Amino acid sequence: MEFLQVLDAPVEPGRLVEWVPRVEGGLGSWHRDGRSPSHNHEQHLRAAFEHRARTRREGGRESWLGLSIDFDEPLSVPSLRTAMLGWINRHEVLRTHVVLKHDRTERYSTQPGTVRLKMSRIGWYSDIDLLLEQVAGSFDRATAPLHWPAYRFATVARRTSFTLLFAADHSLVDGYSLVTAQYELTELYRSARDRRPHDLPPTGSYIDFSAAERTRADTADASHRAVQTWREFLAEHGDVPRFVPLVPPADDSDDPFDVEHPPQSSHSGRLLDAAQTAALDVASATAGGNIVSAVLAALALAYRSAAPESEFACVMPRHTRTDPAWEHALGWFVGLAPVVVDVRDDPDFDTAVQRAAEGLVTGRHGARLPFLRVAELLGHTPAPRFVVSYMDARGTPSSASADDGGARVLRSHSYSGDEVYIWVNRTTSGLRMHSRYPAEQPGPVLKFLDDFAGLLASTSAAM
Repeated sequence: MEFLQVLDAPVEPGRLVEWVPRVEGGLGSWHRDGRSPSHNHEQHLRAAFEHRARTRREGGRESWLGLSIDFDEPLSVPSLRTAMLGWINRHEVLRTHVVLKHDRTERYSTQPGTVRLKMSRIGWYSDIDLLLEQVAGSFDRATAPLHWPAYRFATVARRTSFTLLFAADHSLVDGYSLVTAQYELTELYRSARDRRPHDLPPTGSYIDFSAAERTRADTADASHRAVQTWREFLAEHGDVPRFVPLVPPADDSDDPFDVEHPPQSSHSGRLLDAAQTAALDVASATAGGNIVSAVLAALALAYRSAAPESEFACVMPRHTRTDPAWEHALGWFVGLAPVVVDVRDDPDFDTAVQRAAEGLVTGRHGARLPFLRVAELLGHTPAPRFVVSYMDARGTPSSASADDGGARVLRSHSYSGDEVYIWVNRTTSGLRMHSRYPAEQPGPVLKFLDDFAGLLASTSAAM
């Protein structure tokens, strides 16, 4: 699947309709839910509250993830409504809300079958840019994490086809959630259209996961292996990883919304086709690693050209779906691990792969506690600035059709002046890369990404 900034999404124009979840009686009709939010969720809410207090800006903070799914058939409104409501009933995270108090949080939830969808006809669009600006603005406002719902659906319908769009605040979903979501929403729509039971397996609730994770994390102390991993990393490196070739912005705020920056630039493309990716598999195994360590090795060697005096260090998200119950659940199942690959001595590719494999093993312990709990135990730790994500998106039954353009993961725009994010996704057709970086300083990042792509291509070609 492609992973695109929303304004880059190839949505064919048509009639735009927004679908807004609501519950009769509002939150006042919901029941008090004693399950605690995750550290990620609570800190995300508190940061959003502080941002709103400083800026007096309502709406989202452009921290949402989303999805677009193309259907080559006329839109059946009753079938779509059934599918969306069925999905909301299936995933409890879409039927719960956490309210901030001064020194605590309160969760409220509502039962399956209580959510309704309000259909709001926006209008007909013939210009893709105007359409996407409307969709992006609506999603930015609708995904405010301090309010429920922090998500929204939209459809763009044509005579013989339609596109289903969805966006949710990051506290509700992660990348793996959306890879699964494209299959679930498609299956729910088609089963409603065909008047048959859907063929989806049962799934667990992220709310249950959050409560259990919170209990484990709150009982952890500074002796926990995750805390030790991050303490050792910070003691050696002094800070969370940054993309060193970038000149630091004039501000020193941890909140990229405190200072005006233009929207970050993005770059997407296919790195390797399926045959080339298979060859890279062989090359990485021969070197004593796997394809993840091969990707990191190529990034590290490309980084050496960009910053010869600096070792390659990044933060890597690691999923925390350690139980089959969470495999298909919507939620924010992510821990963060520091990864270091020292290439300052200009090693060959095989050596870099071995070092990357070692760095993955060493760093993975850092993701065993939520990063924000680690930060609490260590004292203030700045937010990650240089992040590399690897995800295998081949696991859903419809992954091939999604990879052919049937579905895309979307993300909001970002305004940071020093963040560099790189996503490498393995799909049925090979390896894809997506990135975002400061618009003010694109040169160093683009050269680095070009060198990275070239190293992967030459390595796979040599096999």
